[in-house]
Amino acid sequence: MTADRRRVPRKERGRGRSLLKTVFIFLGVFLWIPVMMGLVFYYLWVAVPYRGYPGSRLILQVPHQSAQEVLRILQERGVIRPSPLGRLYLVLTGHAGDLKAGEYLFEGPMTAPQVLGKLIRGEIYYHKVTVPEGLRSAEIFAAFQREGFGNEEEFHAAFLDVTRIADLDPEATDLEGYLFPDTYYLARETTARQVVDQMVGHHLGLWTPEWRRQARSAGLTPRQVVTLASLIEEEAARPEERTLISSVFHNRLGKGMRLQCDPTIIYALSMRSRYRGVITRKDLDLDSRFNTYLYAGLPPGPITNPGRESLQAALFPDRTEYLYFVSMNNGRHTFSTNLQDHSRAVQKYQR
Repeated sequence: MTADRRRVPRKERGRGRSLLKTVFIFLGVFLWIPVMMGLVFYYLWVAVPYRGYPGSRLILQVPHQSAQEVLRILQERGVIRPSPLGRLYLVLTGHAGDLKAGEYLFEGPMTAPQVLGKLIRGEIYYHKVTVPEGLRSAEIFAAFQREGFGNEEEFHAAFLDVTRIADLDPEATDLEGYLFPDTYYLARETTARQVVDQMVGHHLGLWTPEWRRQARSAGLTPRQVVTLASLIEEEAARPEERTLISSVFHNRLGKGMRLQCDPTIIYALSMRSRYRGVITRKDLDLDSRFNTYLYAGLPPGPITNPGRESLQAALFPDRTEYLYFVSMNNGRHTFSTNLQDHSRAVQKYQR
């Protein structure tokens, strides 16, 4: 008995294959749309710079948190595009645990890998604080506090710790005179003690063997050099006059003359909250060891924090016969070798 086999007409077979082909095409297009969209989003995230925060720059504190939390903060603050790709990118590159906490500066559009690379390398933002010559400790500490570093109590505690200068100045009871004026670049996490340590370290770095020998040769202790430099810093309005003013002080000290330095009166009055912007004749009788009109020799300690040039001038004064100087009211001084000439200069410029 023969099986009954029916043949499918060629037209129907062609119709079936056409339908299957259509289904495959449809499925291919349907599947490729999200793939292509994913590639577009990946390209935007990886290769196209982005800035979603207002203004041209953003300073952002990145906390000690998981990579997922850091990515969330970066997205919320508009540093990188919102995308689930961040975590995957960090895992695939092996840096999921390498994002470093700290304060970061972002300027202008950046790609996500550029942003994350910044955090992986720990390129934190350093705040610039410039301390000019001739400030007292309280003024210096106030400048750092205005920039968000430390508080009054923390700075005062560090100021009274003289451990680091004990070898150079065993008489010191605080760090006045040893807070070196300079430009400092500080990470946000820098403490008050670390700020003070940096400043003292910069000062100590100046004391080369040559400086120590010169101090001994001049018959001065390092503390006396710093004290003398603080007077020079206060008196010298022009850099080129520092060594001339130093020569006057050295000459007067050599002759046992009182230094009669106005800034020491101002310092003594300020310590007692009595300085009102001018020095009166009554002020010259103030009983204070810092009053160089009343007491001969150097005051007991620095009255300000001198810079390198004033310290060097204190150690290496010009060789002159000058014993007096008076302001010409233009930032310069006139110098005299005797009282008669000095009195004439005072009459000319101060009357």
